Formats: sequence, C-alpha cells, structure tokens
Amino acid sequence: MRAGAGRTNLELPDTIFPIENFRYLHDDLVCRVIILEQQESLVFVSLDLTSLQEYAIDAIKTEISSHYTVPLDHIFISVSHTFSAPHTRSIEALERSSEEIKQKNQLFLQIILAAVAGAVKKAVAIIQRVKVICHTAETDATINRDVEQEAGYWIGRNPNGFSDRKLPVLKFMTENQEILAILYSVDVQSSLVEMIDDTAVSSDFIGLASKSIEDHFDCPALFMLGAAADQIPKSASQDFQDLTKQANALGNVLIEEIKQEGSETDGPFVLDKLTVTVKGQELPDRKQLKPARDHVFIPSADRRVSIPIVTFGEVAIVMLKPEITSNIGAGIKAQSPYKTTIVATMINGGQKYMADEESYQKCTYEAMNSMFASGSAEIVREKVLAELNKRK
Repeated sequence: MRAGAGRTNLELPDTIFPIENFRYLHDDLVCRVIILEQQESLVFVSLDLTSLQEYAIDAIKTEISSHYTVPLDHIFISVSHTFSAPHTRSIEALERSSEEIKQKNQLFLQIILAAVAGAVKKAVAIIQRVKVICHTAETDATINRDVEQEAGYWIGRNPNGFSDRKLPVLKFMTENQEILAILYSVDVQSSLVEMIDDTAVSSDFIGLASKSIEDHFDCPALFMLGAAADQIPKSASQDFQDLTKQANALGNVLIEEIKQEGSETDGPFVLDKLTVTVKGQELPDRKQLKPARDHVFIPSADRRVSIPIVTFGEVAIVMLKPEITSNIGAGIKAQSPYKTTIVATMINGGQKYMADEESYQKCTYEAMNSMFASGSAEIVREKVLAELNKRK
C-alpha cells in the first residue's frame, strides 16, 4: 500500500464576520486528507464543519479530482460535526437569503475548496509505501444524551445510557518507521463550545483533540464521525481552558495507544456500495419537537441508504450518511469478522438520524427527528454484517 496525507487550515478572513451568529475565530478549522493507493485509489477527507450540503460535496469532489486522478465515487468526505462552524446553506435557504448572505456563503465555500486543494497537494507530494497498524483505544470521554424527564425523553447527560467506549485507530507507518498519518473514530458530537460562547468559531472538542495528537506525532490525524446520534462529551466545559483540558485528555488516551506496537495488517482494497431500502417516516419541523411520550410517527415513502464499504486485510470501514445510535454501531463492530471495523457516519452528506428501535419506543429526540421508520437501523446493521461476512 502507498499513502499520502496533508492538512490545511480554513483561512477565514476578518471580513467574513459576522456570518450566521458567529463573530470571531477562536481556533482554526482544519481540512485533513489521506490518500490510499493500490491498484485503485481512495481519498478520505475530514473537515472541521457541522455538515455539508450536496452541492458542496460535489464541489469538493471536483476540486480533488483537479489535483489528483481518482474516481469521484472513491472520495469519502466526512465532517467533525463541530456545532461551532458556519454552514454551507441549503439551496432553499439561499433562495430566501439576502445578497450579503449569498456572497458570504459563496466565499465560505471557496475557503473550504482552497483548504481541500492545499491538503490534497500536500498528500500527493509525499505519497509513499506504508504499513497499516491497527489499534483500539478505550475512553470514558463520551456519554449518552437521551435523558428521561417528566414529559418524556430529551437531550441531557445520561450516565446509565449506552456509550461505545472503544475507539478504532489506523496508523500509517512509512518505511523509515515514521508515522505518516492517523485515522480514528469516536462516537461523539462536538457540542461544547456553543455553551461557552455561541459567537465563537471553533473546531471544538474533537478538533482540539486531533490537534493535540498532531502536535505530538507531527502528522495529520483524520477523524471520522462515529455512531454519534445519541452521544456527546461526558462533561460540559466551563470555559475554553476547561475545553482544552478535556480535549487533551481524549488526545492523550489516543496518543498512548498509538505509541503501542499495534497489529499490522495488509491486503488488497475491496470497495463496493451496499444499498438498503427501509421504511420511511415524515421528517418533522425540528423547532416544534419537545419531550413527549405519545409522539405520532407518520409513515412516508421508503428511503434508500447507500453504504460504501472499504475492506483490506483485517480492516473494514463502513460509511453511512445517516447518524446512527452508538449501540447500532457497536453491534456492527462487535459482530464484524474484521478485527478493526470503523463505522463512520455523515459521509458525503447527511440524512439526519437513524435511531434504534428502543429509541422509538421511548420517543427520543433522535427517533422523532428522523426520516427513517422504527426498525430501519436494525435492518441496516444486519445487511452490513451480512456483506462483511460475505467478503471475509
């Protein structure tokens, strides 16, 4: 296997502020890229953003293909899901927006594309033979957010709820025994900064954890959002100093694991796309949602979920658009025939939440704010496991 990796900051000029409710940049948003080559090429991109619209995904893929020859369906774009970053606005929202908002949206998209181009160029420049080393870290840095209240379940911190503590990590080693890049996944939504200062742009909990890893190993640490629909950081941050302390604690857990020998794996890439059709439900107006024990789920047309899956050696990377709950991701990882299985969400866009059946019985926020009917997540889990077992 050959690989290259690069990272570039999103350069936000002072003139872009204010944008949405943001007034200043607290810490840099970063684009990270890892390119893998065998007979085929794969490009993994991670951006410190909340989400990306489909037109932005298409623009990023086009930008990448102008600097590196790769099929567009071999490009996988993820976000760190920080809540403290500007959005690429939807086409519908832009149609209702002022000219200033439209111009700032276009400027922000150009900033994203410039960062992507910079990271890809750095990655291409250092492509070389690598070994892949698998690791699994464990953390108590996350917590389930579905809390029972008098009127029903709502968002909070539930120490008795399920959280997958295991963090899959891939380490790419050069022939000189240097770490070229790190790829890791955590089931967590980075949502701390908005409670400290909702006018600050920040890479938040995960972005700062990635930077601590990068500072230690001097290489890109690319994050793929895990099964984080119902997961947040374990504790709220009182201020930015406290946030940095929490992020560094997670970073240190990963650093200590990455220092270990790990388990080497090798083998040819297999990339294929699994398409699963499930029952749909009407997506409600999010602003109208509130705790309820008798929420009415309204059926709608069937929904299709496209799931690219990359396997090589003892590694499987399962990629979904919907945000699934941590127990569903953990079930895939636990029953996967591959020693290291990464279950990543919000890949190449998003499809809101896909919760487990128990969440529908409880009427959690994730179940109510979903376009997928009860049972969809379990169907997807079983289809993915069947595909992984067939490949193995």
